[in-house]
Amino acid sequence: MIELLSRTMSLFDVRFYDFNVHLIPESQDSLIIFASEAKRYGYSGIAIVNSKLDSVENIPANFSVYRSVEISCRSSKLRDEIKKYRGSAEILIARGGDEEFNRAAVETAGLDILLQPAKFNHVLAKAAYDNSVAIGFNAGSIIRLRGDARIRELRMMRTNLKYTRKYGLAMLLTGTPSSRYDIRSPREMAALASLFGMTEEEAVGSMSAAPLDILRRKSPDYIQEGIEII
Repeated sequence: MIELLSRTMSLFDVRFYDFNVHLIPESQDSLIIFASEAKRYGYSGIAIVNSKLDSVENIPANFSVYRSVEISCRSSKLRDEIKKYRGSAEILIARGGDEEFNRAAVETAGLDILLQPAKFNHVLAKAAYDNSVAIGFNAGSIIRLRGDARIRELRMMRTNLKYTRKYGLAMLLTGTPSSRYDIRSPREMAALASLFGMTEEEAVGSMSAAPLDILRRKSPDYIQEGIEII
């Protein structure tokens, strides 16, 4: 029992991130409050989606705030939108749509995260692997949905998990919080992820190793996998 407790404690002794934060309303004051609360819950950083803030100041020490861009457009324009942001410092997210949209997303180099794709299969998984696209799991939907809608969401997430495992894709877990009241601790997030089959190790990696790898690839010193400026 002591050995199991020690393993669990060490597993959670890492830096955690949520890259899909939607602050409403968005202001410097609300960001400071949110960041302080997120740090108290055990996070080391967040990425704010489509942020309108010009600068980030007075956030807690040892806490990072990044910017992410969620692309919202038709499938026919998705590739151009991804290319427009490719090479930028923003974390690029596409919220999963129909199969045509998802295919355009994973086949275009430069996208960081395909979030909660409802239509996902082995062909898309292979393309996501080839283009280093992480698959995002929105645990917040489990909290907010009820009844049949929640059951469908869990079933879809189990299917996505099966393909991410089979093709060795990076997984990213988010609660999609929009206020400090939506924040869930990493342990709570791992418990939610277990409802659709994620192991504790996978959940921790999806909130720590996977986000850190995205940040590494966003570094100006990064050229491509295996090649960095030193």
